[in-house]
Amino acid sequence: MLPRLSLPSVHRGLFRLQLIMMLSFPGAAAQTRDGPPVPQQPPVTSRGGDIPATQQPPNRNEGHGTETNPGRSPQTSTGVGISVDPVEIFKMFSGHDDSSDSLSKNGPHVPKEFDMSKFAVHGLVGPNWPIVLDFILDTAGAVQIDIIADDGHHYRARIPNVARRRGYIILRLPNDFGKKTQAARYEIQSIPAAGATTPAPAVRTFGLGAGVRAVGSVAIDQLSFQPAVIHPKAKEVANYGFHAHSAFNGVRAEFIYTTLSNGHVLVQKDQDAKLAPIPEGERARGTWEGKGSKMGEHMLQIRAWRGLENGGDWVVAWSPDIVNVQ
Repeated sequence: MLPRLSLPSVHRGLFRLQLIMMLSFPGAAAQTRDGPPVPQQPPVTSRGGDIPATQQPPNRNEGHGTETNPGRSPQTSTGVGISVDPVEIFKMFSGHDDSSDSLSKNGPHVPKEFDMSKFAVHGLVGPNWPIVLDFILDTAGAVQIDIIADDGHHYRARIPNVARRRGYIILRLPNDFGKKTQAARYEIQSIPAAGATTPAPAVRTFGLGAGVRAVGSVAIDQLSFQPAVIHPKAKEVANYGFHAHSAFNGVRAEFIYTTLSNGHVLVQKDQDAKLAPIPEGERARGTWEGKGSKMGEHMLQIRAWRGLENGGDWVVAWSPDIVNVQ
């Protein structure tokens, strides 16, 4: 028998009403602090199961070896000024035009601020598309990827990996994952190893791509961002570069403020630059002055896409290098 609740009569009726609503509508969307509902995932329609990561991506014979650089970790901080509430990410997506036409024109939509251990990207998706992910875990565990298309198709896979070694995975969506290229939400989050009682590991993501021209390894790779420290007031600049395995007609370089909180890499978009289209096999280079940026550590984020007229393939890549603006 449940213990008798001692509640004032004025609150007892409200408690009963809330309990009845919870029991009657278990699938109702959870409410945010501000009231709007958090979007609920549709049922999983395709399961990829466990797909172990490899430490070496497919050889594309592009003249460079496997990328194994785990990157320099950002400095520990309180993360002041960076919101990592996943509800806020959903709310941002809910008010943004993430239609297939918008994603075709403007490229994959990455949140302005997020925790790399649990975030989402909006991008295009199609039946039988290959998906690539490049990541590293601080302890043994797995990454779960959910791909949720506008028409309700939902693919889920778990990607186990060892600690502190970059892992690559290429998965292929089912032939019946929709009937055309459409918008989708790609959710990435860390989960504990099977049977573990320890917390989920922290994740750092180096690349995410979708589509034939985005996959082989990650089609934008070899990101560099140097030197380790710049002083904009002294007119010091950072040099950056990346290699393209495929041609992309839309390219943006974004400089994201980064910090570490409880072992999690937190990032926030600071500045960006529109770049020229890049041909297949080319290496792009540029400089960042850092004027007017936040003081502190920054990573380079590259978004590249081909548009619906060229297949819809897209890539987001993050540099292992970090530049400290002082």
